[in-house]
Amino acid sequence: MTATTRALGAVAVAALIGVAATPQGACAQGLGGGVLVQTYTFEDPQTAGVETLRLVSVPYAASVLLGTRVSLAVDGAWASGEATSPSGASAHLSGPTDTQVGVTLALGPDWLVLSADATLATGKSTLSLEESLVAGIVAADLLPFAINTWGSAGSVGGSVAAATQLGAWGVGLATGYRVAGEFEPLSNLALGYSPGDQLQLRVAVDRNLGASTVSFVVGYQHFSDDELVGVNLFRSGSRIQSTVSVAFPVGLRSSALVYGGVNHRSKGTLLLDQSLLGAGGDSPSQQLFLAGANLRIPVGRSSALLPSAEMRVFRAEDGASQGWVASGGTSLDVRLTGNSTSRRLVLSPSARMRVGNVIVEEGADTGFLGWEAGLILRLEPGR
Repeated sequence: MTATTRALGAVAVAALIGVAATPQGACAQGLGGGVLVQTYTFEDPQTAGVETLRLVSVPYAASVLLGTRVSLAVDGAWASGEATSPSGASAHLSGPTDTQVGVTLALGPDWLVLSADATLATGKSTLSLEESLVAGIVAADLLPFAINTWGSAGSVGGSVAAATQLGAWGVGLATGYRVAGEFEPLSNLALGYSPGDQLQLRVAVDRNLGASTVSFVVGYQHFSDDELVGVNLFRSGSRIQSTVSVAFPVGLRSSALVYGGVNHRSKGTLLLDQSLLGAGGDSPSQQLFLAGANLRIPVGRSSALLPSAEMRVFRAEDGASQGWVASGGTSLDVRLTGNSTSRRLVLSPSARMRVGNVIVEEGADTGFLGWEAGLILRLEPGR
């Protein structure tokens, strides 16, 4: 794999994920699905306002290749979330999420990729107050969940990604734009809400250092104003994401990846008089710090153990709803059919534990424990 190809993959990988059906004349690339259960239990439910959280998700993804340059992809999930209060009352939200569909066109040998994609509004976008409680917790930045939203009015977007070689460095650039539709987020409040359009920019560079590869990725997102019934409501803060990673061999057959990064979101501004809404206000600036490591250890001829660990630290300007979470666990890839050069069926069970602490507000914090278990079945193409 050339450095140009690696850099292109770093900036365009989101456009190359997977379609559930294989159109006539297409070559199947990949297909996968499974189930993942995630739970969190808080040591001080009164402080947290919630005692337990549980999310069961059933994700799927697939892709097909039309000819040699066009790729079609689809992915989505069904999910069920439940939050239990200190009094024992429960809030539930279940159903399919929105579906992502995309088409990608590769031009030239490996240096330019054009993509167009759409988020289909197959999920649940209008929620009751009880359901919005569950959706808000799952969307929180601190706790890692398999999904972050159930639904919207859908969106459409496109992007261009290009890569080149500059000396020993592979360099990739990508830019994209997304337009979202209007929906009513609360069932008891018939007001149309339109999220702001998104402009995305990303730069990725990498190079080989002996047997190791070091990579840097920097991304930027800018949002136009959110609107409520056609009136400017909220100006989201711009976001900057940066990540550095190093991949290297361990012994003769194993490999490792270590990474670290930070996601920064600047202050968001409420554009309407707060008294008109009865709640809410400006959103403080926030930072999410990430660091982790992944290993791949072959076990025999047809299996590989993939242990991993990660640390997340979330900080907010106002000191509320911030904290940290550490996680560790492993998955196991078991090849059921095929080999490294042919199409293969892979089963991947996984398990992970988490421990952390959240500061709900100044002087009020609570620890929490979490775990997750999953099982994924994938049909992978040959090399």
